[in-house]
Amino acid sequence: MKEIILTSRQQMLSPDQLSFEMGLIPTPEKMEMNRKVTYILIGSAVTIAVAFSIYNIYTSYQEKKKYTYYN
Repeated sequence: MKEIILTSRQQMLSPDQLSFEMGLIPTPEKMEMNRKVTYILIGSAVTIAVAFSIYNIYTSYQEKKKYTYYN
């Protein structure tokens, strides 16, 4: 295992601040950003699914309307 050499300032930091600084755990700001990105992606997926469903309903309605018009 590779030895990590710490500066004197890093040695005086609390464990959570040191782990944030070294990038071992995500910072609260990074976690909040990940949450926002997740909400945006889920919202986009739901919007696309709803739009696709509405399009399918509309096309099936048009086909039924076309079929009843000719018969």
